[in-house]
Amino acid sequence: MTEEVKEKVYNRAQDYYKMLLFLNESTNDSFLLWDMESDIVYFSRQLSVLNGREHREGIPDDIFAYNLDAIKAVVYKNDMGRVEQALRHIRKGSEDRMDINFRYVDPQGKKFWVNCRGNLFNEGGREQPFMIGCLSGRVLSESVDMLTGLLNYNNMIENVQEGLSRDRRGHILVLGIDDFREINQRMGREYGNQILKRTAELLDEIKHEKSSIYRLDGDHFGVDLPGFSKRDTVEFFGQLQKRTESLCEFSGGAVYYPYDENGKDATILINYAESALLRSKKSGKNRLSFFSSEDYQDNTLKIELQKELRESIRNNFEGFELYYQPQVTSNGYCLRGAEALLRYHSKKRGFMSPVVFIPLLEQTEMIVPVGQWVMKQAFTQCAKWRRKYGDFNISVNVSYIQLKDRTIIQTVLDTARDSGIPASAVTLEVTESMQLQDYNYFNSMFYCWKEKGMQISIDDFGTGYSSLSYLKGLEVDEVKIDRCFVRQIHKSSYNYRLLSNMLELTQEAQIRVCCEGVEEEEELQCLDTLSPELIQGYFFGKPVPADEFEKIFLCREGTYHKFVSALRQKYHTQTVSEQIPKGNSLELAGYKAILDSLQVVIYVVDKQNLELLYMNAEAKQVTGIYNYSGCKCFQVLAGRAEPCEQCVLPGEDFEKAGSKMFYELYGRKTVVRERSIQWNRRESRLIVAVPVDGTYGLLDQKLNQDLSAAEKIIEMYELVLHERKNPDILEKLMAFTGKYYQADRASLFLWDEKLEVWEDTVCYRDQGVMNKDQYLEATTQEKIQPWLSYIRKNRVVYINDKDALKKVDERLYHDFELQDVKDCMLCGIWCGRELLGFICIDNPGVLTGRMELLCKTAVLVEQILFHDVENDSEILHKLVEKKMNHDILSVSGLGLWQMKLNKSTGEVTVLADDTMKKLLGVKNDITPTECYQAWADSIDKDYLDYVRDAKDTVMFTDKTVQIEYPGTTPQRGKVTIRCVGTKTSENDTMMTVDGYYRILEDMIQIRKKGIPEAE
Repeated sequence: MTEEVKEKVYNRAQDYYKMLLFLNESTNDSFLLWDMESDIVYFSRQLSVLNGREHREGIPDDIFAYNLDAIKAVVYKNDMGRVEQALRHIRKGSEDRMDINFRYVDPQGKKFWVNCRGNLFNEGGREQPFMIGCLSGRVLSESVDMLTGLLNYNNMIENVQEGLSRDRRGHILVLGIDDFREINQRMGREYGNQILKRTAELLDEIKHEKSSIYRLDGDHFGVDLPGFSKRDTVEFFGQLQKRTESLCEFSGGAVYYPYDENGKDATILINYAESALLRSKKSGKNRLSFFSSEDYQDNTLKIELQKELRESIRNNFEGFELYYQPQVTSNGYCLRGAEALLRYHSKKRGFMSPVVFIPLLEQTEMIVPVGQWVMKQAFTQCAKWRRKYGDFNISVNVSYIQLKDRTIIQTVLDTARDSGIPASAVTLEVTESMQLQDYNYFNSMFYCWKEKGMQISIDDFGTGYSSLSYLKGLEVDEVKIDRCFVRQIHKSSYNYRLLSNMLELTQEAQIRVCCEGVEEEEELQCLDTLSPELIQGYFFGKPVPADEFEKIFLCREGTYHKFVSALRQKYHTQTVSEQIPKGNSLELAGYKAILDSLQVVIYVVDKQNLELLYMNAEAKQVTGIYNYSGCKCFQVLAGRAEPCEQCVLPGEDFEKAGSKMFYELYGRKTVVRERSIQWNRRESRLIVAVPVDGTYGLLDQKLNQDLSAAEKIIEMYELVLHERKNPDILEKLMAFTGKYYQADRASLFLWDEKLEVWEDTVCYRDQGVMNKDQYLEATTQEKIQPWLSYIRKNRVVYINDKDALKKVDERLYHDFELQDVKDCMLCGIWCGRELLGFICIDNPGVLTGRMELLCKTAVLVEQILFHDVENDSEILHKLVEKKMNHDILSVSGLGLWQMKLNKSTGEVTVLADDTMKKLLGVKNDITPTECYQAWADSIDKDYLDYVRDAKDTVMFTDKTVQIEYPGTTPQRGKVTIRCVGTKTSENDTMMTVDGYYRILEDMIQIRKKGIPEAE
């Protein structure tokens, strides 16, 4: 090119540049001019990333020009191939337009996406052409994921669609990090974000030059693999697994494109890949699945069903119907209300499972109008039933999709008002598996409903984010325990223990519990010992339409009333069982049930900080406060910001002040009484406000008895809690019970298989009262049989008329005369349906209507004697060796241990009881560190990794784990060992796991020896 031509080109470039400067005033983008002859690129503004690298030779100071090589130097290396290819096509003239996305790297190493668009500009084609275009970060600002720096879902749709239009072939791969929610929950969101960023980097490193990586949503990544065969896709996934094995595990779903006519739509292709990913997740995770024709059929059916659902909604919700399932109280089985459940009858497919159509409603957000329809129908139906039958509550499910819309707050309130149902009759159920992590947002929403009297329930509790922090974070009134924890609970002591801990957690948080999925009678019996507030399941009734529900459950002549009457007669609900409280919780379900049934205000206040520790149902109803955790008594009960002056005044002054307080704030005339008690080992005040006006009047004698019984029950539980390992605990327990009833004798009878007699194992006798030795000498298995049958039939018996026994059985009458007592109370000791023994109270001087404390004593005896092992009905300890002076746990061969992990040092220690130390063959004075090493040394070396993995699973998840492995003990040599463990506590420095250890061969021997029947 001649100098004249060069000058002409240069001058033209200057003219173009001035035009770019003019355009520069109307946008934040950088216009550019590429002079292909000199490979100099002129920009309308300075590029900060190239600061100091400007081309100045012959260029005026007000012009920003850069050598093309300087620009290439800041392009991200993985994008350089595409950039070079685009430049070559423009330079050769094979393309007259450039449109490319690439990343540049700033001096700190941070990557930024930009879009470069330009057109070839050549006047007559005689001189070297120019490219005029624009460099923009704004174009991609909505297409870039801010966390990983990858392009997002919308950009993937656009790019894949463009490739399809060019008949490009290859595979779409969608990846998902396995158990990413658990990673976030266990390690924190910051750690989870680091995994996402590191994953993005690794994918970028291993991808092919023509491949593209995208961040879709959550833990999902998309990969476009043009030109990849199925084998290439498998190799790419395997390479990813290898590179990330120390980081996390992945599942993948892939689809070949174009799959078919539908497969020419990028959105459908990605849906196909996500469908294959879902199959990988369901098949065990950490694997790759390819989209199949079966998946295609499933997706086609879903699309068709979506269309049908939309049509049904437009046609006034045609095909939708509400079914109702009863919710009943524990032990008493009184109908409390029902849960409204959505059903759909398809014109083409008939009755559809909710598992099929509800996810589709949520994915398409059709759940919003359908949810409003459900509420309207359910509330209206509940109002009808309340007008006809009285008190009735309705539970309605609310989807996470519905909760995202703030207008739902007023929608729910308006729907309840228009239906004529009081807000207090409504419970709104929210599924726990949804990501309810914006606690402030949801609590503000829940507060608006709770302020009007509605209650909030967490459905499927335990299957998603179950933890104490979760419950504390959300202001809820109820949790519904999922069926997976209830199923076969009577056959699994592990499930029983786990559910017991969950109930203890919720009771500590003052939250009601509803156990779902109760289907078998044995499950019900087992749950009765744990006393959740509500029960729901097929055992009481399947979901049915409204008219059928009314006929079965609400009408007095309905079958449910007959069923419950028979059930109550069979189990005698006054014998509600309790388990020994674990930890320091004394807010027991049985005690709460008594207090909640009383029509007086009862609450407990910490003496030191005046914090409310407990409020019964009447107190909650009167005050309108249902979640009082952390509240001060003067805030709730006096409406004050500061403590009341009378708080420090005892006796009559407090009673007068308290009466005045209730009258002024709530318009109720009451008599207020106070006494000091221990509540959860805290010095507390028990306050009772008894109405003197209205329906209930003054505190009657029965109420005094109930309160006294409740206080004594707490004392008895405290006794057992503190002295459970005391060898004299049974004597102390019988003495407590005998003194409470002011009885001559309180006797515990158990069967002695060696002597073949019913042994008066433990007996409390009042001063001067003789034992019943003469009667006992004649009491054989045959002669005791009528009494056992009588106890089995009635469970709890009070005999004050011996002549009445003649009508039952002559032998009972004769035996009663031999005992030389006037009246007595009998209560069986049960394990499931098996009668293990009984307690006899002779000549009681004091009686309570329900004999509540005697029933609690029987349950405590069962808990003390029969350790909760794998199958309570099969594995019982041999009972009587004269006065029970042997160690129960040593008989069962069960060793208890507690493992502690110091998070700072990584040190692991084991605290073991005497039985476990004996099984390990170590000395009693062994240190916890040495005990852990002894346990580890006993494991077969081929199973060390297996046991280590199980230990880590227990330590770092909330799962209860059971393992069996071969090991060696000093006394027995090679044996098979079973270990069960569950994490019980964790803080910033220490993690604690509790469990038991036993030799399976010993358990088999116990079973082979057999346990005699009690009858």
